[in-house]
Amino acid sequence: MAKYCIGIDLGGTFIKFVLVDDQGRPSKTFQLPTPDSLDGMVGQMVAGAKQALKTNGVAVSDALGAGIGSPGPLDLKAGIVLNSPNLPGMTNVPLRDLVSKGLGLPAVLENDANAAAYGEFIAGAGKDATDMVLLTLGTGVGGGAIVDGRLLHGAHGMGAEFGHIVVEPGGRPCGCGQTGCLEQYASATFMARNAARLIQQEGRASSLSEILKRKGEITAKDVNEARRAGDELAAEVWDEMAHYLAMGCVDLCRAFDPDLIVLGGGMTAAGEDLMKPLRKHVSDLWWKMTPQVTRIVIAALGNDAGAIGAAGQAWAAFGPNAPAR
Repeated sequence: MAKYCIGIDLGGTFIKFVLVDDQGRPSKTFQLPTPDSLDGMVGQMVAGAKQALKTNGVAVSDALGAGIGSPGPLDLKAGIVLNSPNLPGMTNVPLRDLVSKGLGLPAVLENDANAAAYGEFIAGAGKDATDMVLLTLGTGVGGGAIVDGRLLHGAHGMGAEFGHIVVEPGGRPCGCGQTGCLEQYASATFMARNAARLIQQEGRASSLSEILKRKGEITAKDVNEARRAGDELAAEVWDEMAHYLAMGCVDLCRAFDPDLIVLGGGMTAAGEDLMKPLRKHVSDLWWKMTPQVTRIVIAALGNDAGAIGAAGQAWAAFGPNAPAR
């Protein structure tokens, strides 16, 4: 009889669920709304995991365990969510043990960005890789790194915080307390905010000013559409984003020498509009000692990567090749 692990991806709006079998094959994912209380969230996670088993005709006895992807910061060894501002009541919560108790199965807790990286590694764009880096480009810049087939956590559980690599010393202030972080230059949110700042504070002319007046904000999609229509400011802002993203990618290649860098998040919907200038800047910044061998590709699993990767981490923890516990 095949064995399975459950994947749970906890988000601020939805909780996503999946099963992954002993061949690494994911079931169809589904999601349930995230309740606005701690007890409600834990109850929904347990109920959704049981629903995933029932829907796929899998007995609890054929499940080895569950993996939970959660926003952090986390204490991974203790299975505790230390503080997650977008999830009510999630301060010093032993989430791993609460879900484990509710399911009657062992569980493992993982950072949501790391889980997404692992999902792409086992079932998505990186399934043929040994070493891989994921960058997610959305509200901020997140990520994860796979080194020799294993997730990199670091000595203090805070490895792979790629959005906070400093790419511009003394640059724009970041919410982390540093200045010049990659996410201040290469994320969808901050790239769009930079365009708005140039219009509102520096008086730069742009067709985006009408959108800004009408909606009160502009998005990365607005910037790209204006760029495609010939707007000079939009083109400048978009190219700056691609340049800093390329700088981050080259830095990651120097640090990890991965088989590939996978790009995920909302901004990848731009497709070649993102990839074409990115490739150019990476080529320009690449060192001259060896040819570029690391590929940069768009993620394959979309929003399913986190749940699949959480299940994959459960397999790593509880499967036949897991280290002795």
